[in-house]
Amino acid sequence: MLKKRNNLLSVIFLLIVSATFAQQRQSTNSVPQKKEEKKESKYKFPLLNGLILGVDLYNPVANLFGQKYGNYEASLELNMYNRFLPTWEIGIGRADNRPEEMNFTYVGKPALYNRIGINYNFHYNNDGPGTFFVGLRYGFSAFKYDITNITLESPYWGTSYSESITGQKSKAQWIEALGGIRVRLYKDLMMGWTVRYKWLIKAKSNDFSTPWFIPGYGNKGSVLGITYSIYYKFPLRRKVADNKTDASVKK
Repeated sequence: MLKKRNNLLSVIFLLIVSATFAQQRQSTNSVPQKKEEKKESKYKFPLLNGLILGVDLYNPVANLFGQKYGNYEASLELNMYNRFLPTWEIGIGRADNRPEEMNFTYVGKPALYNRIGINYNFHYNNDGPGTFFVGLRYGFSAFKYDITNITLESPYWGTSYSESITGQKSKAQWIEALGGIRVRLYKDLMMGWTVRYKWLIKAKSNDFSTPWFIPGYGNKGSVLGITYSIYYKFPLRRKVADNKTDASVKK
């Protein structure tokens, strides 16, 4: 009698354990699995977001108002994520000026110059009408110049005469730190200005002269520069829509 009772209890225990495991398995299968959340991209713009061509208007306008030296330049920027903009600036600088309080006329032959560097756009995830950016440049140029109409006076004899130094050659290197603002005029047409602080690394002097004007740098005695340019952006691909826009479209 006792043996039959123990066998019955064993059967009941096994049935209870089996039922418990079956219930747990069913409840586990019924719990919905969480879908993997799509990681939101840090940038709302593609890696290659366009090419930007710019032309400086400041120096040509200054020449119309009497400035007798200046740089005439264009720039090309590669827009990356709308944040980083590697930049190449190329132009021609020339001078034909008699500096104030100087006794000579400086004639800088038209010469090519280059600047390379990068801009950083603080509004990189903003597609608004304006942006603020900072940048760095490395510039270099090789050029020729003449110094004419050098007026020399003799206090003893009370006379004066003129002299010239021609065929001078030089080359220079410098660094620029800049900040600027750019605004959209219409679609991909923009305009903006920059203020630049310049450090002259080296400018080759000659036996009887030193350059007064450096193409791309400007007046050797000035450390500040300004550009005021018009730009056009050539898109390379369309802007990537953000996740919120994708979700609203799917709904």
